[in-house]
Amino acid sequence: MKAAIRRGRVAPAATLVVLGWLAGCSTPPDKIILLPDPDGKVGAVVVHSASGERTIDKAYAGVDVAQSGKIETTMDSQQDVETRYSDLLAARPPRPMTFTLFFLFDSATELAPESPATVQKMKAVLATWPAPQVVVIGHTDLAGSQEFNDRLSMRRAQSAVAFLIKEGIPAKQIETTWRGKREPLVQTPDGVPNRMNRRVVITIQ
Repeated sequence: MKAAIRRGRVAPAATLVVLGWLAGCSTPPDKIILLPDPDGKVGAVVVHSASGERTIDKAYAGVDVAQSGKIETTMDSQQDVETRYSDLLAARPPRPMTFTLFFLFDSATELAPESPATVQKMKAVLATWPAPQVVVIGHTDLAGSQEFNDRLSMRRAQSAVAFLIKEGIPAKQIETTWRGKREPLVQTPDGVPNRMNRRVVITIQ
């Protein structure tokens, strides 16, 4: 590809699709179109070439980058993009999904009452997700020592991994880590328990 792309600082949630003209001259330009997130938010990306750079930060705005590096700004409608590139858009991998499982106090195996429903939703997603890569992160609240909570968050993460493997996800497709009490969801004074901080975060991508 003749253009280098980096995400801009306006909104890092931007979705970027890189497309190529399917017909035309023998050396078609690179075509880059900025798509909104499913909730309609739009970020920004910066496109670099040998001749300069261009920022795009509007939904369905784009650039054509010629073999020479010349950059031309384009603007399409949602309908035009979805019609013209329907096959490419349909081939995109699913967007990552995150599930949070909450645990009872001082437990690495007993889920909080609201978590079984989340488990069922996650199972339904895993059943249809092609070759998922999964990231599992264990957490604790701020009650107890750092050493104790490191071990507890590790055991919570391992419990989640055991569940995922039971659901048919190969261990090599699961990345596991734990944070102890370092990254609370709800900020509390050290030593104060909080049910929202006793959790495992599972991201499927």
